[in-house]
Amino acid sequence: MAGKRPRVGIEQRRREILEAALKEFSHKGLHGGSTVSIAKDLEISHPNLFRVFPTKRELFIAVLEEAFATVERQMLMAGESAEDRPLETMAEAWGALMGQRELMLILLQGYAASEDPVIRDLMHRWTQETFERVEAIPNVDTDMAHDFFSAGMLYMVAASMDLPARAAHDAWAERFLASGA
Repeated sequence: MAGKRPRVGIEQRRREILEAALKEFSHKGLHGGSTVSIAKDLEISHPNLFRVFPTKRELFIAVLEEAFATVERQMLMAGESAEDRPLETMAEAWGALMGQRELMLILLQGYAASEDPVIRDLMHRWTQETFERVEAIPNVDTDMAHDFFSAGMLYMVAASMDLPARAAHDAWAERFLASGA
């Protein structure tokens, strides 16, 4: 039994599956991502993966929800607790999140998978809640929230193309990223 993996608890297994699924789904999307590949990467059986997440859609949604929680913890809560310059605080946090390219990609994959009504409703709800939380920050009006959200979406697309890494060697990428800062 030399090749057998040690048993782990369900919470640890869930975390491992979510991490592997983020890698798979962020690059290949809901329909292109493979639960077989995720199980293989983790060296677990396909049925064991489905014991934790009964469907591929449920796994994809769980990955999105983890991404939403990361954005909330690292960006929204920082802006909401900032005593002054909350939008700048959130912009700096979003800039740091852009360094997590797979996070940016999974958010885009969520929007891309919105032909599925369950995922569309999830993305709609998250987008609405995020926008309304930005809008509710003291001294931030609807126009400011809109501009902030729009710029964030643009930079999310830039991060998905890996423009921050290219900016050092690509003058247009540097100008593009600097134009909204």
